[in-house]
Amino acid sequence: MTLLEKLLDIFGRNTDRNSTKDYQTQSQSTIATVSVDSSFNSELSPTSTDNFHVPVVGVTFHQEALQAICGNKREEGVPIYKQAIMIPENDNPEDANAVRIDIGGETVGHLSRRNATVWRGKMISENRSGEVMCLAQIVWDIGYIAEGSYGVLLDIDLSLPDSRIEQGSVGKLSVSSEQPDHIEFLVNQLNRFELSHCNVGDPVGLWDVPGTRDIFIYRQGTGFGEGKIGICPEEIYRTIRKAPGCDASIADIYEGGCKIACRLISKAEMAERLKPFKAAEKKRLQELKRDLITPLDYSVIDSDIYKCFISNQTGMCDKIGTWDQFKTIEECIARSCQENSGKYYKTKAKTAKFAIIFAPNARVYSNVTSLKEAGYKVTTFEKALEYFGLTDVWDCKEVVQHEYDLKKFIYEDTFRKPFPLCKEDI
Repeated sequence: MTLLEKLLDIFGRNTDRNSTKDYQTQSQSTIATVSVDSSFNSELSPTSTDNFHVPVVGVTFHQEALQAICGNKREEGVPIYKQAIMIPENDNPEDANAVRIDIGGETVGHLSRRNATVWRGKMISENRSGEVMCLAQIVWDIGYIAEGSYGVLLDIDLSLPDSRIEQGSVGKLSVSSEQPDHIEFLVNQLNRFELSHCNVGDPVGLWDVPGTRDIFIYRQGTGFGEGKIGICPEEIYRTIRKAPGCDASIADIYEGGCKIACRLISKAEMAERLKPFKAAEKKRLQELKRDLITPLDYSVIDSDIYKCFISNQTGMCDKIGTWDQFKTIEECIARSCQENSGKYYKTKAKTAKFAIIFAPNARVYSNVTSLKEAGYKVTTFEKALEYFGLTDVWDCKEVVQHEYDLKKFIYEDTFRKPFPLCKEDI
């Protein structure tokens, strides 16, 4: 892993964990006390306002339609309730699973991708298809745009049914007496829409959700957060969690549900499986350490600098400069190259002689070596500016300090040891 990749991993970790709550409660709007015009005569009056949990997404693109439906908003406004129609858009070029929401003949948005697959799964379980009517609550939402916008919440139930126990079966969980490491169980909260993409024998992934007693079941070939078939029954939680690992697949798909076959993996087998991953991780850490602490052998700048390009144009931040300053630098370098019968290349080029590394996190052994092996002489952005006489345009000392701070942070965060270099060694 390069230093840049390591930085992205640390600062760009995905914090959107897959909630164990019903999909109904996800992406909940932030509702202000202000709402729509209280003088508006709402056609519908629900017995309870506590059931509007499913937000409609994309409403910002349909504000004019919602304005026409609601009239003017006021500080003392109240929500408006309308009949909505949920329309499956199987021919939607962006998402064949999309579910459009119309009110009064006007499109006001869609279900989120995740809620759309859950809703389609529920329709299959209930042997329903086509358009479905539901009650919609229109409010004034301040959770997305600072000044607020119309939002729509739906009163629909997205809970999914558990697999039914087959006739003659002993229950939701069975353990083989001949093979105690083999278990079979039925899927709870079964999403038949996701299951429609599966066949008997297909591998499935099991995810033990941290801090809960839930184990999610995902179909093969889907990314994190997508393709959720259902969850394991609670009776199986302790058994699966105690095992170092497991191999799971679909054992049966029947009218009443889905059965999963699971083989529990022993510590010895898991250790064997992990060997190549541990070897790869060890190699990655060795390469990262080499990148962080190996002294870099930059090229002596000569007249070849007038045929150059700036590589690794990433990592800009307020501490080192702005892209407007960078553009000014580029123009000055291009002019100097032209005056000296050379050429400044906007990107990597075969006829270029010098690679000037900009990004502080790209000043690492692997990147410098790679550029040299490609036939370029290599130097840093600040060294090039010094040669071109442009140090008054850019704070080069801050760039060097930033490079040192980044390498020090990565090293100490990864290896839990003091960084062995001082700034002069960078």
